[in-house]
Order: sequence, then C-alpha cells, then structure tokens
Amino acid sequence: MRLHLTKASVAALVFCSLATGVSADTLRLALAGEHQSVDPHFSRTSPNQNTAAHIFDTLVTIDEAMQRQPSLAVSWKALDDLTWEIKLREGVKFHDGSDFDSADVISSVERVPNVANSPAPFTSSVSMIDTIEAVDALTLRVTTKGPTPGLMQGLGGVYILPSELGNDVASAEFDNGNAAIGTGPYKFVSWTPNESLVLDANETYWAGAPAYDDVVIRYIPNAASRVATLLAGDVDAIDKVPPADTDTIEKRDDLKVVDSVSGRVIYLHMDSDREVTPFITEKDGSEIKNPLRDARVRKALSLMLDRGRIVQSILSGKGTPTGQMVPEGFMGFNPAIDVPQADIDEAKRLLAEAGYPDGFKITIHGPNDRYVNDAKVLQAVSQLFARAGLTSEVQAMPKNVYFKSASKREFSVFLVGFGTTSGDSLRGLRQVMATYDKENGVGTFNRGRFSNEAFDELVAEASATFDEGEKAELLEQAAQIGFDQEQGILPLYFEQLIWGMDDDITLSTRPIERTLAQNFAPKE
Repeated sequence: MRLHLTKASVAALVFCSLATGVSADTLRLALAGEHQSVDPHFSRTSPNQNTAAHIFDTLVTIDEAMQRQPSLAVSWKALDDLTWEIKLREGVKFHDGSDFDSADVISSVERVPNVANSPAPFTSSVSMIDTIEAVDALTLRVTTKGPTPGLMQGLGGVYILPSELGNDVASAEFDNGNAAIGTGPYKFVSWTPNESLVLDANETYWAGAPAYDDVVIRYIPNAASRVATLLAGDVDAIDKVPPADTDTIEKRDDLKVVDSVSGRVIYLHMDSDREVTPFITEKDGSEIKNPLRDARVRKALSLMLDRGRIVQSILSGKGTPTGQMVPEGFMGFNPAIDVPQADIDEAKRLLAEAGYPDGFKITIHGPNDRYVNDAKVLQAVSQLFARAGLTSEVQAMPKNVYFKSASKREFSVFLVGFGTTSGDSLRGLRQVMATYDKENGVGTFNRGRFSNEAFDELVAEASATFDEGEKAELLEQAAQIGFDQEQGILPLYFEQLIWGMDDDITLSTRPIERTLAQNFAPKE
C-alpha cells in the first residue's frame, strides 16, 4: 500500500528516517549538494537539476549511452534548415491533474529568460529560437534564428511547467511548494533548507510509478558525516563517497560501493580578460598588469600542474587526468591533444619570456563542499604553483558563497567543474569558452572571459552543421585552439562518480552527475 504524505506527517517521516527499520516503501538518501531553489529554471548547476529531475520532466532524456531519447516529446524532425516539428506525448498529466500540452512548452520557453537572479541560466537552451507556436495541442512548430542541428540538445533539456503558472512566477513560489507542479515521477511535499527534501511518488506517472513510495533526501555536505550516516544505517545511500573511504564501506557485508565514469571535467578558469585582475600581484603585493592575458603564462601554469599526482594522491586514483573538455569516446575528443605533463623548467622559461622571471603572487579560489575533495585539490594546485616559484595562497569557501562571487568575476584563478550531459563537447565549448554574449546565450559559464575569434568561428560552424562528421572535425579543431594553443581553461581531470549504499538496493547509473530516487530499486 502506498503512503500519501501530508505536510503534517513530514516531520514524523524525516524523524523516522533517522532510525533503522523504516518502511521498505521509503528511500532515504544523503547528498552532498543542495539545490539553491526548487525552481527548475533557476540554475543549470547539477544540484539544482538533480532536484528538478525528480519533480519535472523535459522534452527529451539521456540514456546510458548519452544519447537523446523521447520523454515529453515523442518525435522531432527538421522540416528545413530553420524549421522543426515536435510531437508531444499524449495522456500526460501534471501533479495537479491538469493535462500537458503545447501551451505548457511555449510558456516554459518564454519564462526561461525572465528568471530573476539566476546564477547559471537556461538562456542558451532557448536563445536560438526565433518563434515557437502550437500547430495543435500536441504539435509544436519551432523556427530558429539560424541552422540549429542541436535544437533538441538545448530546448529538449528545459523543464516543462504548467502554463497556468505564467511567465513571471517567482522562484520563491517553487521553494514553498505552491508552484512546484511538474509531470515527473515524484511530487513535492516539503523542503527545509540545509536539512531535507521530502517527495511523494507520482502513482500515475506516464513512464510508470517509481519503485519507492516516499523519498527523504538529506543534505550533508561534509563527506565524513555523510559516510558515517551510511555506516550507522541512518540512510540507504549516499553520493560523492570520498575515494579513501571506499574500502571502509566495501568491508561491510551489508553495504556496497557503486561507481561510474563521469563526463564532469574539473578545471581551472582564469581571468584572461581584464587589464588588472584582483588576486594576482607582485610578490610584495604591489599591482601589476594581468599576466593571465598572455597565453605563455597560461601555458606555464598548465606545465606546473602534475595532474596524475593530483588524481593519485588526492582522489586515490578515482579520476582520469585530462587536457580537454570531454573524455575519449565523446564527439569532440581530440586524440592529438595529450594530457599535459608537468615541466617546471619549461614553465619557468615561459614565465621569463613573458616578462615574469621571478613569478608573481597568486590566490586560487574554489569551493570546499562542491566537488570530490575540492579543498584538498586547491591546496595541491597551490603547492604545485609554489614549487615552480610562485607565491601561492588558497581561499576555499562554501559553494553558495563561491559561485555567486565567481559569477560576479571576483576571482583571478578558480576551480570549477562542468558536466557534459550529451555525447559531444559542443555545449561545453560554447558555454565555458566561447566569447561571452549574454544576449545570444553564449559563454554563459565563461567567467574568465577567454575570447578567441578562430575558436568562436569553429564552434559556431559546429553548431550550424547537420553533418555529424563535419561537426566532429570542427569540434576537434576548436579543442586544438582552445586547449593546446591558447589554454583558455586548464582541464585537470574527469571525476569518477562514487556511491555507497545498502547491499539490498540497486542503482541504474549513467555518466552524468545525478543521484535520482527513480533510478533506485529494491534488489530482486
């Protein structure tokens, strides 16, 4: 029998979830990252999308092979270079019982640019659209501003809301539950910030009801505390297991570790734009012109980094060193780009050639609760910079403070991650490294404002071609410029996704950073 939660019973369920012997119909998760808002359009960051994917659906979804599959859209086709027809799924209902139709997609697309204070907006997902109109209740006609072969890669990832909410509904209305109405596998019950999210199964979900009736997601950013919670039996599964703790979990007969390759690259972004950057000075603290504007300096920083050593010593080998945006097997991976090897002598030579023979003082910023061992990675990078003659310091901070400051461009060199949720590098190159263009939704995550005309032209051509072979070649050429020649960003490694869980449950994994209740099930 399914439990149906009322708000009055939420506190009791959360309390009971801390004890062993709770109902087998309840799944208890502990996650490292908490969303900033339940509003599915507020931010593209992984914690926000992880929450949204429980409650809301998109037009398409991604399968285990990173290929797009039908979701709320059942088919889509290009009628010509600028016109698309999209057929929608019949019989889908929102959690409030209303029918899903074309008007809901149109309204959702129109709302995206209007979300206030978004730190990572979905604007780029809809910026290519010129017009979107309903042919009938289940058919859309979309015209684009230019040839857009990847339309469904962008538009297909926008979460769909009931049109009755309107375009101006505030994010706070989702956070209190009033507007948290989707078509997804779970219904919103409550959110207590910095504590927990409670969900109730959508029994009439169009793709079939999820395995668990109720879900309690606790947010525990401290890794040691998260592991301890699992070991104590207070939760059924946790994400982001520190690599050093996997052995402890695997030694338990009642627990197990599940891991998966990841498309998330961890990298250093650099302010390569401003004349003076706030956290690079002479060693005595006096102001200097921004050295990061010189590609030789960026190359020198890359050569100071021993990526293999970082992965082995900080991640216990649970990562893959890299020098580009996507791993091998993804379109856009360039086999001619080797993983940069540390070379201190060459780094010093390049610094001297660029006019910095004595180095400079640098402060590296990053989160201390977002990526696996992120604060330790920052310290390792700082030590490697110091080994090469720089005066280096670290400032690590909670992610909710860090990302707001990073988006305001308050840093000089800073640690970031980007997860590729498609089978190619186009979105990453377009959003992280292409020249910032707010109006057209390009360079949304280019917080360092790297800019290269030849790189931009290749990315634009890759965005416009319907020929997959040509697209792959263009993306590889762009990678050659962005990573091998210009060092627009400094990729370090690809994270490995690691979960710890009860031995009597299963998890369906894929190489994107998601821990979704609908992907768990009791072991048969």
